[in-house]
Parts: sequence; C-alpha cells; structure tokens
Amino acid sequence: MRRAAILISALFHPLIMPLLCVVIGSELDWYIQGRTTPEQLKLVYLIIGLSTCVFPGLNILLLSWYGTVKNLESPSRKERFLPYISSMFFFFLGYYLLRQGNLPTAIYSIYVGGLFALVMMAIVNTRWKISAHSTAVFGVSGTLAGLFYIHDFVNLFAFSAALLIGAAVLSSRIILKVHTPAQTYVGAVLGFVSPFICVRYGLFI
Repeated sequence: MRRAAILISALFHPLIMPLLCVVIGSELDWYIQGRTTPEQLKLVYLIIGLSTCVFPGLNILLLSWYGTVKNLESPSRKERFLPYISSMFFFFLGYYLLRQGNLPTAIYSIYVGGLFALVMMAIVNTRWKISAHSTAVFGVSGTLAGLFYIHDFVNLFAFSAALLIGAAVLSSRIILKVHTPAQTYVGAVLGFVSPFICVRYGLFI
C-alpha cells in the first residue's frame, strides 16, 4: 500500500498538474480547439511546461543542493515557503509570455486559477500546512467543470477519471502520513474551486 502511495504521489506531482490542466482542457474543449492552431497550442504547452514544471523543479533541486529543502516533496511547512515564492515568480513570468498571444480567455482563466491556488497555499502555509498534491490534482476536475459550464459540453469519462485520480492522490498523502485528512480535504476544495470560478466567470489579469 505504501509503495503504491509513493508511486501515485510521484506520478501526479503538483509541478506537472498545471500543464496537465491546460492540456486536458484544451484537447477536450471544442471551443478552444476551434480558436487555436496546433502550433499555438504547442507553444502554450511549452511555455506552461517550462514556467510551472521545469524551472520551479530545477529551482527546488538547487534549494535542495544548498540544504534549504530536503527534496522535491518539501515535507515541512517552513521548507515550503521558498519553493512557493519562487514558483509564483515563474508562474507570473509564464503568464506574461502567454499574454503576448491572442489566446481564448479560457486558457488564461485556467492558468490564473492555478496561480490563485498557489498564492492561497502560500498564504495558508504561514500558519498551517495544506496538501499541494490534493490542490493540484483536483485542479483538473475543477478546470473541466468550468469548461463544461461555459462551453456547453460534457465528457463524463474524463471528469470521472479526474475525480478518481484525485481521490487516489488524496488517499496516498494520508497513507504516507505527510498530511492529515483535513489538510488534504482543504487542498482538494481549493484545487477544485479556484479554476472552476476563474473559468466559469472568465477571470484573468
């Protein structure tokens, strides 16, 4: 059980989830597909992959090298402060680059939803540790729910899969005893609500 929990946590690491949200949303949403070219989407995926996964991941490895954090998991609340702040910097940089293009509002809203969730995690982290894994993975289902609402389509298979994977990740964090049930539940709610609200109301900067 513990080995399975470790594997699930690694496969659905928070750093890869923002890109996954945009990729899944863009590939399933007929409106986004109709408003973008394959070349545009490839560039979007590249920018988001670099700004939310590659650069933050490399930064955490550097922090680990210098002993500021133990590993990519950053288990303690205090260790999470610098990774959160540096990730926000790269998020904003990626968003600035995305805004140079003429993309559908939904793409910007998905990204802003992830950014808002990151900011909220950083704020909550000053007093209480929240599950970044749960927040990130439930961003997928929140993104899909928002897109279903504004573009009038439903993909029950994708939504059900997102919820099941989210539940598996949530359970894995509890099994590994890195988070309490409350920390995972709050993370799941934040992860779902943040992109849903941003996509539903077309919020972006």
